[in-house]
Amino acid sequence: MTETTTPPIPRWRLITFWVLLVVLLFLHLGERPQQLSFIVTAFGGFPAGEGATHEMHWFAQGVFAWSMVAAVAAQLRRPAAQVGAAWVYGAGTVLAFVMVLALADLPAEGIPIIAAAIVIAALAFVAHPSSWRAKFTSVTTPSRTLFALAAVAAVPSVVYAVGQLDIHLGSGPHDEHYAFGHWVVMAVYALLVPLFGAVAAWKVSGWRFPLWVAGIMAAALGVGSLGITAVSQLTTTWSLLAIAWGAAFIAVGELEARQPGPHNQPAPTDRRPVSP
Repeated sequence: MTETTTPPIPRWRLITFWVLLVVLLFLHLGERPQQLSFIVTAFGGFPAGEGATHEMHWFAQGVFAWSMVAAVAAQLRRPAAQVGAAWVYGAGTVLAFVMVLALADLPAEGIPIIAAAIVIAALAFVAHPSSWRAKFTSVTTPSRTLFALAAVAAVPSVVYAVGQLDIHLGSGPHDEHYAFGHWVVMAVYALLVPLFGAVAAWKVSGWRFPLWVAGIMAAALGVGSLGITAVSQLTTTWSLLAIAWGAAFIAVGELEARQPGPHNQPAPTDRRPVSP
């Protein structure tokens, strides 16, 4: 009789994986760990000359930073089953920092840090304990409903992102937002919502993580826009729609996760036949 077994993950690979994640977090937070507090402090406003009119940008950076921290923390338990979180820290970092590197007018000393983060995030995704196949394979039937919701979000997200990039390209060094790459940051933030939504809809292992990140990021942008008066905020109507979409996306995903079926199965792993 032939049985199957899951080969153990080599220790060197696990060590490499965790070293890469620690370095990635340092690149995200090492220079400015206070950005984690921006999700709260941005609502109080900043004194003139210390971030005035930057509140929405700081707030978005705070939400993004917490998403990266949560994606890394998700790897603490059964990392091979947390492919969805790997997509968040991997694709999220690469997309964000490639756009910032390509479009923002970064100071010379900041370029190596951004470039290093791109490389480290890609390597951390590759080194993830799941098999290469599992990184792109759904664990159950992909969700047409979640794909539809992600497509709905993609339209206003792309429009918003294009608008932010248009402002960036039309401004210059005289604009603090241009110098800090803030318009680019907001464009990236908007694009990550449908991206993470699509990953959740595809139902990779651990798909509920990008489900919640996409929903929270959308709703947070709406809440931030309602509570903060600064450039890049959404109108009241779009703020309410963003909150409603985020809540609906999470609710639909959670309902699907509770239906009978393999929705909560761990990641598929490479199984090798062994003979008794």
